[in-house]
Amino acid sequence: MANDQAHREYSRAVTAYQLAVAMPVVLFLAFRVAGHPGQLLDRRLAFWMVAIAIVDLMPVPAWGGLHLSLTFPIRLSLAILYAPVAAAAVALLGSFDPRELRGEIGPVTSLFNRSQIALSVLAESALFHAIATKDSDWAILVPATLIAALAGYSVNTAIVATAARLATKLTFSQILARMHGAAPYQFLIEHVGLGLSAAVIVKFSVAGEWSVAVFLAALVFARQMYFQSRALTDRLAEQNQTLAEQAARLEHLLAKEQESVAELRELNKMKSDFVAVVSHELRTPLTAIIGFVKTLRRPEFAGDVATREEFLQAMERQGDRLLRLVENLLTVSRLENDTLSPAVGRVSFLDLCREIVEGLGGSAERIRMDIPDDIPVLFTDRDLLGRVISNLLDNALKYSPDQSPCLLGARLEGTTLRFWVSDSGIGIAAHELGRVFHRFYQVDSSTTRAFRGTGLGLALVKDLLEQLGGAVEVESEPGRGSTFTVTLPLHHAEVAESGGSIPDEQGSDEGSASFVA
Repeated sequence: MANDQAHREYSRAVTAYQLAVAMPVVLFLAFRVAGHPGQLLDRRLAFWMVAIAIVDLMPVPAWGGLHLSLTFPIRLSLAILYAPVAAAAVALLGSFDPRELRGEIGPVTSLFNRSQIALSVLAESALFHAIATKDSDWAILVPATLIAALAGYSVNTAIVATAARLATKLTFSQILARMHGAAPYQFLIEHVGLGLSAAVIVKFSVAGEWSVAVFLAALVFARQMYFQSRALTDRLAEQNQTLAEQAARLEHLLAKEQESVAELRELNKMKSDFVAVVSHELRTPLTAIIGFVKTLRRPEFAGDVATREEFLQAMERQGDRLLRLVENLLTVSRLENDTLSPAVGRVSFLDLCREIVEGLGGSAERIRMDIPDDIPVLFTDRDLLGRVISNLLDNALKYSPDQSPCLLGARLEGTTLRFWVSDSGIGIAAHELGRVFHRFYQVDSSTTRAFRGTGLGLALVKDLLEQLGGAVEVESEPGRGSTFTVTLPLHHAEVAESGGSIPDEQGSDEGSASFVA
């Protein structure tokens, strides 16, 4: 409602201003013509009136900014050739706005437009005749014409800018900037050029209306050809811009498509390598187990207790290796299907680490533990945390030289447990650090690599820690080893949701095979 009221007030103010401009001009011209009617009896004035009307009604493409109409030099020529009152009266009657015929503007606005044009012609004529005449030499005619054109432009601009100021909230400087568009110098050149053409039209008028008509016809034709060529140029520029944007979009889509194809090829290669690696990882322990079983069945080993015990331990280690591989594959499947839910309970971190290290068999001697005794009980999933620690230790042992030590350390930082696994192995190049947690990826990815494994261990570490609310990061230098650091909250997020009801510490017998290396 407030906007409508303001709009009505603006409209009334503009209408009052238009009438304040138009009525004095119309009454003045009517009074002067009535006092001297003979000044409009010149038959040549009809020619100029018709010329102005025809050019005004010719369609002209619209562009941003102010562009002078071809009627400007015609009206300026009229102002030079005739007395001010006669020239202004012809401009008032002959000036047309195509919107009048289409009913797009009201009679008040139409009268205002005609009156402000008539007033500018009146100023042009009065100033020109104070300086020169139509018969003056070029040296006087040209400057007088340009001065008259400047006077008419100033009157016209002041009236139009004031009307725009009343109709909008823009300042005069903003209005003038919009009127002249982004190329004020181009407008100045147009103004001077059309002003000089008025001087040429005046000289042609000496030879008669037919000479002027021929010149105007050529000028109008040139004007229309200019507008058409400019419209064509603008359309071509717009189409070129559209084609350039489409080409850029296609290039972007093509790049994304190429990226996707490269990723799919890489994924397909990784899965192919994974199948080959898993086949090898399954075959190796199975071959060893079957070989030990066949050996134990031979009669000569029936009474060799020490050898049988050694073979049974080796078979147990190979069986644990198979179980760990199968459990890793099942865990990946459960993670992908979103069916893995943490079973939160009380967990002694130190006891869990000791249990996992003891399950490493002969490799346990390589592990150095630096875990304080005062680390509080964790509220987390014991099985998942054990898998994280086991996979980190397995990775450290696998990628470091035989007999070289690996460190398992931990520290308490507020409500967060921070533990790490360090080795002095082959290390990881900087460009590969971001990929070591990808599934199926290994630093040595060839099928004939020296290190066993499926490339799932570190990926599972990252995924399982996300289930536990933790995170992992790695620092490494080629040839000097790697350090994987884990941050884990002391209390899993489900503890708060359960209202503090926590089951007893999860036993170490159940699922302990998951941690055996």
